[in-house]
Amino acid sequence: MTLFHLFKSFAQCIAVVFSLFTNLILIVLVLTNSPKKIGNYKYLMAYFGAMSMIYAVLDFLVQPYLYSYGHSFSMIMDLRDSVFKSIPRVAFVLTSSLAACFGITIYAIAVNFVYRFFAIERQNRIRYFAGYRLFLWMLIPIAAGVMWLSVAMFALEYDQEMADYLRTSINHTYSLDSREVTFTGCLYFRQNGNGKLEWCWEDTLGAVVLSIMLHIPFFIICFFGFKSHKLINCIVSSGESEYSKRLQKQLHNALVAQTIIPMIFLFFPIGILFTTPLLNLDMSNYSIFASFSYTFYPAVDPIPTLYYVDEFRDPISNFFRRKMNKNQIASVVSFDLNFP
Repeated sequence: MTLFHLFKSFAQCIAVVFSLFTNLILIVLVLTNSPKKIGNYKYLMAYFGAMSMIYAVLDFLVQPYLYSYGHSFSMIMDLRDSVFKSIPRVAFVLTSSLAACFGITIYAIAVNFVYRFFAIERQNRIRYFAGYRLFLWMLIPIAAGVMWLSVAMFALEYDQEMADYLRTSINHTYSLDSREVTFTGCLYFRQNGNGKLEWCWEDTLGAVVLSIMLHIPFFIICFFGFKSHKLINCIVSSGESEYSKRLQKQLHNALVAQTIIPMIFLFFPIGILFTTPLLNLDMSNYSIFASFSYTFYPAVDPIPTLYYVDEFRDPISNFFRRKMNKNQIASVVSFDLNFP
């Protein structure tokens, strides 16, 4: 194992531990310390945290290498030192499932933005998230993930031609052996019998489907985020208390930050790797950054909520404050007043 692989494995160990820790803290605080005005939104936040934990565990098992080269884009799993070496089909399913976590994540964010808008506008449409309807909303990201998984497994499945196409480049960039990897990905152009490049319609169709699925939640987030931002400033003037305004702003700021984070760690890196093969641009070196950003996303995603919302930040601050005060040692000097 090379120094790079050792460093990557160590980084992913740190990422999964930190992700499980921060998301677990968030779930506990959301379920036990949320103000009543949050309503069912606390269940959506807990649900999102649980999805992030699943993401982190899958990422640790797969330890993916995101890769864009020539006319191809792929998510690769190295099987050389993996417990899944003897069962490559299971490794392929895990790799495809990790890709599906991307779809689950962006649709979960979109659902959260819809809820926040309904809560802020005060037109009783929050009832659409009550009772069994809440579970229907929670099923939307899962349905998107299942569709993403289906495309990754069947339209963008592993094939020997693409493995041969990647052999030299992945060995140069990641020191990987194409005979001991599995991957899900697309090769937009393939050579025909005459040695000329032609569109691979199956791979391209799968990529188009995923692109459409990517843009739907993106527009939902932008639309409801903009409308929510405008309504927040009207809360006090419409009769709401300062407490309500403060809470709504905190939740909105946390949600916006939780959108910026996947933009930086997921959307932009993967979007670049996903589209540059159409232009035959070599992004193999940039792929290293994307591989690490994809891994660290679930670790940093809960931090904005823990920071912006007072009801979640204060218990953490108070815990560390008590620990620091408890560990302080005060020196005591006594004087004997009867000493001559």
